Amino acid sequence: MRVSMTEYPKMAPPDTLPPEAASRLGERRSRAALRRIAAGEQRKRATRIAEALHDGSFCLRYLPRLRLGAAGQTPAGLLEGAELWIGLPNRKRGLVAVAPFLRGLERQGPRADMLRFSLAAATAEVATWPGTWRVAVPVTGRTLTDGAVLDAVLEALDTASIAPWRIELQIDETELIDSGTPLNHTIGDLRAAGLGVTLDGFGATFGGLALLSRLPLSGLKLDRRLARVGEPDDDAADEATLIRASAEIAHRHGLTVTIDGIETEAELQRARRLGVDFVQGPWIGAAMPAETLRVRARSQG
Repeated sequence: MRVSMTEYPKMAPPDTLPPEAASRLGERRSRAALRRIAAGEQRKRATRIAEALHDGSFCLRYLPRLRLGAAGQTPAGLLEGAELWIGLPNRKRGLVAVAPFLRGLERQGPRADMLRFSLAAATAEVATWPGTWRVAVPVTGRTLTDGAVLDAVLEALDTASIAPWRIELQIDETELIDSGTPLNHTIGDLRAAGLGVTLDGFGATFGGLALLSRLPLSGLKLDRRLARVGEPDDDAADEATLIRASAEIAHRHGLTVTIDGIETEAELQRARRLGVDFVQGPWIGAAMPAETLRVRARSQG
């Protein structure tokens, strides 16, 4: 039996649909358009990272980190390492940080490639530094939950012939909370192998002090905004209270405490009074090429 196409009902055009149906159709189209845009951005990010890895266009910098001595102690502080910073040249903005690219990257392959690249660079460099120095390597929560992270780290350590404790992986507080249990297991495996794992950006959003007792972390890094808010000589301000409380709880659990963003001597002295162990920021030194950091290491003796 032949059926005429005219017997099938035709879909009404959007402008003739009831208002609620037209609204739902518009929302679906908008979500589909956003998904296409997001997918396109993902492809661009993955391609840019792959190109930079292939042609070696990443720019490596190191943000020096100072260990604070006690008040009145000589020396008042000594450099004891640095944090790795990776940038990409941009015609309009100069160097741009790679970290935001990685945080929004969903494809596992580029994340794994960047992890291996970062670890190879960091371990090779720290092997040339004084034996007490360590290097901090920021990583994303997604990278740590990809699997085989511990193998990648141990391979880099073996190639550079350095001890595990000289590598400190940094993960942002918000990503740690979002990633949940699988990431907790990964952190435990890394700590059992002797590596450091630091909670970064603490105090920026959540201030989850409970994480310090629940996870086998080795360090806590306070958000840079805490260093600059309020008067440096006001140890009773809310920010100072948060820094002091965080340091006390962290030390109780055997963690070291670092604060970023130190811009003045007064801010450095407040950090010392409040129990911070390490500081970094413009007052200590801007992110610098490896050669410049080696010169500072030699001058320090």
